[in-house]
Order: sequence, then structure tokens, then C-alpha cells
Amino acid sequence: MTAPTVETSLQTVLGLTGLALRTRLAIELSVAGFAGLTAFALRRGSRLVGPAGFILISLGLVCDALLHVLPRNAELTVSLEAAGLVLFFFGVIRVAIEAARAVLPGTTQASNIFRDLLMLSMYAVVLMVVLRATARVELTSLLATSAVISVIIGFGLQETLGNIFSGLTLQLQKPFEPGDWVRYGERLGRVEGIGWRATRLITRENERLEIPNNLLSKEVVINYATGAVAENLFIGLPYDKPPNRVKEVLIGVLRGTPGVLTSPEPEINAVEYADSAIRYRLRYWISDYAIAEEVRDSILSHVWYALRRHAIDVPYPTQTIHVHSQRPEEDLKAEQEAHMLAELRQVDLLEGLDDEDLKVLLPNSRVHQFGNGEVLMHEGEVGDFLHILRSGMVEVMARSPSGGMIHIRDLKAPAFFGEIALMTGERRTASIVARSDVEVLELNRQAFSHLFRTRPEALEQVSKIVAQRVSETRERVQSAAEHTPARRDGNWVVARMRTLFDL
Repeated sequence: MTAPTVETSLQTVLGLTGLALRTRLAIELSVAGFAGLTAFALRRGSRLVGPAGFILISLGLVCDALLHVLPRNAELTVSLEAAGLVLFFFGVIRVAIEAARAVLPGTTQASNIFRDLLMLSMYAVVLMVVLRATARVELTSLLATSAVISVIIGFGLQETLGNIFSGLTLQLQKPFEPGDWVRYGERLGRVEGIGWRATRLITRENERLEIPNNLLSKEVVINYATGAVAENLFIGLPYDKPPNRVKEVLIGVLRGTPGVLTSPEPEINAVEYADSAIRYRLRYWISDYAIAEEVRDSILSHVWYALRRHAIDVPYPTQTIHVHSQRPEEDLKAEQEAHMLAELRQVDLLEGLDDEDLKVLLPNSRVHQFGNGEVLMHEGEVGDFLHILRSGMVEVMARSPSGGMIHIRDLKAPAFFGEIALMTGERRTASIVARSDVEVLELNRQAFSHLFRTRPEALEQVSKIVAQRVSETRERVQSAAEHTPARRDGNWVVARMRTLFDL
């Protein structure tokens, strides 16, 4: 083998080795940069960075490495140099924009229209500069040709361009942002993003809507991401029930429903005298429209139970025929009385009282139903009745000195609660929350007033049980405090009861 041949072969081997080393170095640098930027984005909770920019940078470096290996050729050199520079700077632009999205706050959920336009504009600038620097292309002729092509394309893509510019307008004015719940005509959904052609919404049924930006910019769009969003419910209730009483029942439901804001205050308004009922509007506010249906379901469910408890029927729009039992009324009354007496005998508060004593309580008793999650009693309110649990389960909760709610106990039938406020006149020391559908027998203060007047010895018996419950409740509430106040004995309870019942 001649010396020139050996030299040429050696140069080829060295060139290929250099190409392999440069290619490996380019790939390793790109992988390291991609991994580092992705890890940084994950630590900030931002969107993951794509690998496209790093791939373009690697290809640009490989094109530069090829210039040192391939035979010298003017056209090939210019082409590789131009391709390498274009790919490299395209990759740098893409990585810079991805990095800005990962670093700058508020850019993760931003629309991609501005990002794409910025990227395309920078691509065009890089392309023209590289062509001018490597291939000596005249930019004047290139711009003139581009203008002609742009006019032709503009006529053919008028609708598409209209959607693009409408999307830019929406992004500038920001009538909504990704994540907002909006209503467009009859359509309701959560904004996923604003694209070149259309804005994407995800409905409650998980349907993806693509609404052209041009149409969206011309119509009224309701945005529910304004903080407190008002919702309205309408219900028709009987004419024979006083509106003030009805409003009191309904406002209590709204105030006790989770998800309904306390500020602004819920409102109940009578809006119409309809054919068979007075129509009431229930207006309430929620902080997140995503839970609107769940809150509506809770309100409607709780309203049913509240209306049943207060003997308020929802009128039917048609004539209602009531079919009554043919059994004698006296028999039904006696059966109900016997059943209620049996329930009263199971309550230790009334232990030792005979049937005649228990019958004194019946005229002032009422049966109520509560739904799961409803609050039967609120801590701190004034109470003049107690509940005897007939079925279901309730939770007793109280506020600790630190401000949090603590669990006192769970009660199942037969049980009773509310006796402390009823017997002592103090404000309620705990809240009672239904943990299932429950039915309770309500006894008011007047019922016990009759009992204590007809049988004074019952006062001593009831006071002992009330004193025990007072001590138990207060000990559990105060267990979280550093200093437990002195306990009040049974004599204090008896004195309070004698004063309250005027005995």
C-alpha cells in the first residue's frame, strides 16, 4: 500500500473517530440538559419539559461534526453549515421557551398561541439570518416572495386566520383562563386551553368540546371563576303555610349545607303566586362551580327532610286525592300512644316514671325526621327542647378551647340529647350531627313543666342524670385544655331547674 493511500485511510479513520466522539458528546450534553431542566420543573410543580429542543441541538452539532469528516465540497459545506446552524438555533429557541414555562410563574397554564407565534417568528428570523450568512441569499427578494405567498394563503385561509386572531384577542383580554368553568350558550364546561383554531372545554359528562375562537369571541360567555358564584333553586310550597315560617325553614337548610358560603348570606324570596303554590327562590353562593351539582343535591335532599319535619307538603300540580284508613281514630290514637310510651320507657332520663307521668309529656311531643349530614342542634344556641332518638345514629361534637371540633360520642337509638340546655337554660354545649337518616321524638320545655308540677319528685331524679351528662360533656371538651375548670355539682343543676321551671 502506497504512502498516500495509507495517509488517506488514516485520515478517514481519524475523521470517523472524531465524528463518533463529537456525536456522543452532543448526545450526552443534550441528555444531561434535558434531565436537569426536567428535574427543575418537577421540583417547582411545573409542566414537564419536552425533549424536542435538545434533539434539534444534537442534530445541529452532528451536522457541524460532519463538516470535519466529509470531503471538501462547496455546495455540501454550505448546506451542512446552514442545516447545522438552523437546527442548533431552532433547538436553543425551543429549549429557552420550555425553560421559561418551567421557571416563570403563571406560564404553565398559559395558552399556546403566543408561544407558538413567538417560536415561529424566531424561527423565521434565524432562518433568514442563516441563509444570508451562509448561502448569501438576498433577503429583499425572499421577503417579497414571502409577501406574495402570504397574500395567496391569506385569501385561502380567511376563516382559519380569523380563528387565530380571535384566539389572540381572547388571550389578551383574558375573559377566562384554563381551569375556569364557563357557559357558552347551552354549553357548560371547564376551559382546558385556547388553541390556534378553537378553545377546548371539558363538560361534566367528560365530553371534549372544540369551540371555534371566531364564534366564541362573538357570543356572550359566562365565567363562573369570579369567587362567590350565585346559584338559584325554585320550589313551590303551600298557600296555607305562612311565608315567614317557610323562609325560616329553608334558610336553616341553606346555612347548614356544606359548600354554601356564609358570606354573602343565602337568601329566600317569595317570587310568584302560582296556580297551586307560592314559588320561592333559594339563592346561595358557592366558591367553586365544580361542586355546584353536589351542593344542589345536598340542598334538595335536606329540604325534603326539613319540610317533612315541619309538616310542609310540596303541592302537586294536579288534584290530590287522600285515601284515609277506615280504622276508628280512637284505635289509631291508642296504638300510637302505646308505641310512644314504650319508647319513652327506654330512656334513662325518664326511668322510674309510670304511665300516667309519661302521658303528661305526650301532648307536647312531635316526631321529626333528619337526613344524613344534617345538623340537629348547634353548639352555643338557645334550646328549649330535647330529642329522643327513635332510629338511626347521631354524632355529638363540641368545640375545644383551641378552636377545633372534637368528637364526644356517637349515639344510637334509644338515646336522648339536648337535655342540658332544656333543663338548665344554658346555651347548648355541643352540636348534634346526623350520621344516617334519623327519626327523633321532640319534647319541649312545656311538657316537663307540666310533669314537674304534677310530680315534683321527678325533678330530683331527672336532675341527677342531667348533672352527670353536664360533667361528662365538659370533661371531654376541657381535656384538651391546660387547666380544667372546677366541676359543677348536682346541686347547681337542681337550683337552675327550679328557677327555670318556676318551682
